[in-house]
Amino acid sequence: MILSQAIAKAVYDAMCALNNVGGTLDARIGEIHVYERASGHVHVEALAQGLSDEIHADQAAFAAAYGL
Repeated sequence: MILSQAIAKAVYDAMCALNNVGGTLDARIGEIHVYERASGHVHVEALAQGLSDEIHADQAAFAAAYGL
């Protein structure tokens, strides 16, 4: 997993808050880019860490992957 659990929790909380106002997340945290596609997929890209990107089917799958 690319994110720490604490960062994943903060990202998930932000996604949930944005759901309430009709928004989607597109954030950069250091060398990591996290964003939601219109399809609902959540992408986590490690821009400079040489790790494989993560693609989660939706917010629930993202939360499950990080044990939230």
